[in-house]
Amino acid sequence: MNFLLLERTELDGGDKAILRGRRARHLREVLRAEVGQRLRAGVIDGEIGEARVDALTATEAVVHVSLTRAAPPVHDVLLLAVPRPKVLLRMLAHAAALGFSEEILFRSWRVDKSWLGSRAMRPDAQREHLLLGLEQAGRTAVPKVTFFDRFKPMVEDALPSRDLPTQRFVAHPAARTRTSAIGAFRGPFALAVGPDGGVLPYEVDALAAAGFHAVSMCEHALRTETALAALWGQLDLLRANCSEAGS
Repeated sequence: MNFLLLERTELDGGDKAILRGRRARHLREVLRAEVGQRLRAGVIDGEIGEARVDALTATEAVVHVSLTRAAPPVHDVLLLAVPRPKVLLRMLAHAAALGFSEEILFRSWRVDKSWLGSRAMRPDAQREHLLLGLEQAGRTAVPKVTFFDRFKPMVEDALPSRDLPTQRFVAHPAARTRTSAIGAFRGPFALAVGPDGGVLPYEVDALAAAGFHAVSMCEHALRTETALAALWGQLDLLRANCSEAGS
């Protein structure tokens, strides 16, 4: 972490903040920060800029914060079948780092019911890992996390009323359309990723009825973490190619 992510309440009403706990230790022990050093910084759900280390002790750090520009907007939406608890927390962090504005968790047929009662489903645990992802990427917008414990009501009742991006994709190893054949597109996208083993054909069809196009990257099923990173990378490249072509 060479990006300091601050709660707005940590600012003293001006431009000074006092850091304690994990972030102070990271400054001291990992970054080996020194008084006068400048680091990238931002305020949760707010602006970005830099922070100057003004004081550093064994228990806290005092920084002077200068917020100079708005954070880049984020609009992509992730639909994620709840994976195993440890994997879920990692994926929440990954999705925050990639710039998803919303992470919709849902229970598909292959989701073990016992996972839904784990600590990973608690909002405080999820927020902790979302912030870690934002720190890693230098972002400030905390994704909104929602959960649907039943697949059919989510697809048939909830999704139609949501303002999802027009471009919608569902990862499916058996899909005939490869991501390389999608073609360049503009704007944000919604991406649905199932559990290890993938979503069932019925679930693919239900998502297709909601406007999600089934796509695959290769002939083999990938673990959810790998699939998320690879799919986002390919879709973002297609989007970037369209933007460059139109510039």
